[in-house]
Amino acid sequence: MQYCEKCRRLCEDGAAKCPGCRSGKLRPAGERDTAFLCQCNLYMAERLEQALTRADIPHKVEDAGKGAYYTFDMESMPTDKRIYVQAGQMEQAQALAVQVNEEIVQEQGGQQEDAPPPTLKRLVGEILSVVAFLVLIMLAVYSADSFTSWLKFIFGMG
Repeated sequence: MQYCEKCRRLCEDGAAKCPGCRSGKLRPAGERDTAFLCQCNLYMAERLEQALTRADIPHKVEDAGKGAYYTFDMESMPTDKRIYVQAGQMEQAQALAVQVNEEIVQEQGGQQEDAPPPTLKRLVGEILSVVAFLVLIMLAVYSADSFTSWLKFIFGMG
């Protein structure tokens, strides 16, 4: 495995660039390198941290960092955490992460959180909002044009 020194991810052997950050600074991974395991919500991070501690897998939990909430994936939250483990114990840690995730899904009744489909009332409201916005823009443009014409007339430029 290759190790990216910039984002601390493990990459496949022979990779030219890190798939996470596109850095070309890859080197062979050492057993004790701190490697990125996952980014998850606060609840999952706490559960996974407990499981890693019980399994005696050294780990480190960090905030997802500045900008994690401002990405456009609509999945990140300001409370998200990144979990890192030693590269030599990555497979064990990944298996634990899968197990903890399955436990959480079972606790939630096997349901994943899906957004409800938009209702007709909401769609109509959004369409009317767009139309009102366009009307306001048109009024602003026509008002500015009329005002400049009036100023030209007053100052004798027209």
